[in-house]
Amino acid sequence: MNLLLDTTIQIDRITGSKERKNAVAAILQDHRLFCSTYVKGEFYSNIVNDLVTLFGLFLLDKDIGETGKRISERVFGRSQARVAKLYANILEMCNYKVDEIEDTFYLYIDLIQDEFMMDIELLLNQTKCARAQKQVRYEDGIPYMSSVHCTKDKKICEVCKLWQQSDQQIDQMITKRLVDHKILEILNKAAEDETMYRGRNCMKLGDVIITLETVHCEGTTGVCSSNQKDFSPICKSVGVELVVPDYSWKK
Repeated sequence: MNLLLDTTIQIDRITGSKERKNAVAAILQDHRLFCSTYVKGEFYSNIVNDLVTLFGLFLLDKDIGETGKRISERVFGRSQARVAKLYANILEMCNYKVDEIEDTFYLYIDLIQDEFMMDIELLLNQTKCARAQKQVRYEDGIPYMSSVHCTKDKKICEVCKLWQQSDQQIDQMITKRLVDHKILEILNKAAEDETMYRGRNCMKLGDVIITLETVHCEGTTGVCSSNQKDFSPICKSVGVELVVPDYSWKK
């Protein structure tokens, strides 16, 4: 079976602990691995953006301890855990040598982007996600992410075409009512106005979009995600197999 890797799997297999990397590798073996530009857009907007933010924090005074403090003071929500993990990876790569950290950041920024395509046989481009075109740029040696503005009123991708091809699956989700009520609310409104699929709603519907990409993919394709809670009802609604790594060692 083919597996479409979602953003959680891409992040875990590239930046995760040894236990997570091993668990992901175990479940991916013997499968053809696919990904998509939509997932790439999420990857850049999350983990790559977090890495750029972390590098900026380090460059303020290039001190290991102060950078650690700033992570707790200036980075919040889910980003804080991702940034802390990225910082641990950076420090491990340079063996905690302060004079090597800056060069390691430059190396890791390139590495983390290159490894997104590691073992991927096919990159789907059904949505032509604009966020996948983001780039890391530098000004006076300081990194920043090129900006992409996803709004409801301006078409900058082809995600609506994917929704147009998925009438049957949308009906199944609405009828079965297994998915979150917020998703159902957007789907019902979008039936009257397809612009409801764009902008912030597109990001809220990310797990649905990734699942729909597998429906229209060649051969038998399932979704691989560590986010069983959100993906399970979506996959059940449209008849897509969900494959989840074994993280039972966390308990």
